[in-house]
Amino acid sequence: MNNAPFTRIAMTAGMLFALLGFPALLVAETVGLYFDPATPQIAFAAGDIKAALEKRQHTVQTHSLATLAQAGAGKKIVLTVAADKTVASLLSAQGGKPAAGLGEQAYALRTTTKPDLSYWVLGGDAVGAMYGALQVAENIKFNGFTGDHNNEEAPAILKRGIKLNLPFDLKSGTYESLNKVGDSTRNSIAQVWDLDFWKAWFDEMARNRYNVVSLWSNHPFTSMIKLADYPDVAIQNVTGYDGYSKTMSIDEKIEFWRQVMACAHARGFEFYIINWNIFTDGATGKYGITDERDKAATSQATIDYMRKCMTTLLETYPDLDGFGVTQGEHMSKNTADDSSFLAKTYGLGMAEYAQRHPERKLRFIHRWHMADFSEMKKNFAELMQQPNVSFDMSYKYSKAHMYATAAPGWMTDREIKAIKENGLKSWQTVRNDSYYFHQWGDPDFARAYLAGFPGQGDWFRGFLMGADGFAPTRTFFSKNSVSQGMLEVQRRWYMFMLWGRLAYNPATPDAVFKNTMALKFPGVSTERLFEAWSKASRGLPKATELIHGTMKLDWQWWPEACQSHKGFITAEQFAEAVPGAGSTLCSIAQSAAKNCGNGKSSFQLADEIEADARSALALINSTSTTPNTELGVSADSLRTMSYLTIYYAYKIRGATHLKAGEKELARDALGQAYCWWMKYSTLMGAMYTGMKMQRGTDIPDWHVHDQSVLKEYTDLGGVGIPAGEETTAGQIRLLP
Repeated sequence: MNNAPFTRIAMTAGMLFALLGFPALLVAETVGLYFDPATPQIAFAAGDIKAALEKRQHTVQTHSLATLAQAGAGKKIVLTVAADKTVASLLSAQGGKPAAGLGEQAYALRTTTKPDLSYWVLGGDAVGAMYGALQVAENIKFNGFTGDHNNEEAPAILKRGIKLNLPFDLKSGTYESLNKVGDSTRNSIAQVWDLDFWKAWFDEMARNRYNVVSLWSNHPFTSMIKLADYPDVAIQNVTGYDGYSKTMSIDEKIEFWRQVMACAHARGFEFYIINWNIFTDGATGKYGITDERDKAATSQATIDYMRKCMTTLLETYPDLDGFGVTQGEHMSKNTADDSSFLAKTYGLGMAEYAQRHPERKLRFIHRWHMADFSEMKKNFAELMQQPNVSFDMSYKYSKAHMYATAAPGWMTDREIKAIKENGLKSWQTVRNDSYYFHQWGDPDFARAYLAGFPGQGDWFRGFLMGADGFAPTRTFFSKNSVSQGMLEVQRRWYMFMLWGRLAYNPATPDAVFKNTMALKFPGVSTERLFEAWSKASRGLPKATELIHGTMKLDWQWWPEACQSHKGFITAEQFAEAVPGAGSTLCSIAQSAAKNCGNGKSSFQLADEIEADARSALALINSTSTTPNTELGVSADSLRTMSYLTIYYAYKIRGATHLKAGEKELARDALGQAYCWWMKYSTLMGAMYTGMKMQRGTDIPDWHVHDQSVLKEYTDLGGVGIPAGEETTAGQIRLLP
């Protein structure tokens, strides 16, 4: 009997399922999962594999790695380090290719089929094995227990970090929170002292391949240590804002932070504390301790106290990986005195500890901020000579706005020369003080930015990404219930996923992000959503790049509200601004003078960003969404970014016409800008409350600048309110 027709029918059915987008029809099976439960990094990732298999209706049997030799037949997944000779031998016996030469955080995946389909994860270390196991879990989520996985990955950027500006207490703040308390600071203290917050945060960020966390505080010591010579400087209990308090002795606080640091290490993170100087929150005025600008740097009482703080901090926390300092935030501005103070306190304190504990590896991070390298090198000579201490530098790579020029040029040849000549390495601090509300996501920009870090493979250590003007713990400003109270790293999941995954492996294909969207948002076109997200995210960084040379700091420019610390930023201010360092854009003034040569003019830039935003709107407006769902909220975020982008496109045109003396054209452009601003502020007001800002003008609500935007039009002769007509594509055109 000829069975060919039946074969053809089966193939056609399989092809039909694939064409319709249905997952392969797989039979639920029993899978053995072998790992060492005593290795926390691997055990964590094993939990993700188990959950992924069970969601696919498989039965999972977990086994100790020690029983693998007796496993016999059956499908299995094995998680271990490549140095495990027993597992390597079993892998070879079943036809698997050995993994050799795997370094820190690297992993190899292997697939064998005899006697049954099995996946093997071999890590260069426990963290690498965790990343490999997380990759297997992702493969199962996307495709089920199927496929041939034989590949290796290693981190392109070894240190992929987050900076968290977090207060410890109302009496112990983060940068400037003692002078101006923003809502994000006000709402973060309860999370800082919640171990569940930290556990969830480390889990989420490990999945995104981050491996460094830095906690930035003015004076962390009074909430983290106790000193025998200074018995009453430790802050007992926690006092927050709006009536929040928590009963905690200093001993309980110490135990709490030990647990937090243990959680960090269990997810592959290094843990650093970085401070500003000179602050003495909780100790000021006691034992002769002072933080007065003109006295503190040369106060022996303050120097002695701070040195003991540094040494005791290291003694108290064996899981603390290092400490970082800033010169000049609240100091005398006498470079010699300020540098000497940092060396005699933090530098000498760490050096003394390192000499007593040569087995412990430590890292000291000195920011370039307001520092003179020759003074630094002289004063920190003893610390730099410690063989178990790495002395690193840190530079504010994009000033306050990483979402601007993809390859910024703020770092000077002088600084690079000093790093290279002295055999040092540098961290790049990448500040996101552009987006506190929006859900940005453009993988092409992220790849270009990460590829542009100078010194890779030589003096580049890694990056620390975060904000000064926002404390990202849990969402507190959403009017929808689906995202209110969510971890900020979960609400803006795509933003954090892009930077972490692409920093680990820049070749991570867009398919990974599309597949993740498909899992989160079933029933919509992933291709359409991915394209809309990318295009909606492109314009605001380009608008910032155009003015970044003038408005480089967070208090000078917050694009989500078009404002500085002085209020609304006008078209006239745009017209006087210049592009950021490293940008190839032509300034508004040059564009107005038609003096751009082959450079991209501000008019061309405006056309470019408007086209992307309009395309994003057309894509997202053709996607069916439901309010108060994560997809609905994300779609509205893409709309707001698109509306704001088109507003800036017209504002840039208006500013260029103003600079060229073309008053009527400027008026018409700023009239168009007003219409788009109103769409933006109306939707933002429907989605979010206002916010008291940490570093700039407060936003009581999202209509606060409506009249200022309109005034730009009426001051140029515009009459009344510009009338707009909405088209089906979500676009606006002015009525005649």
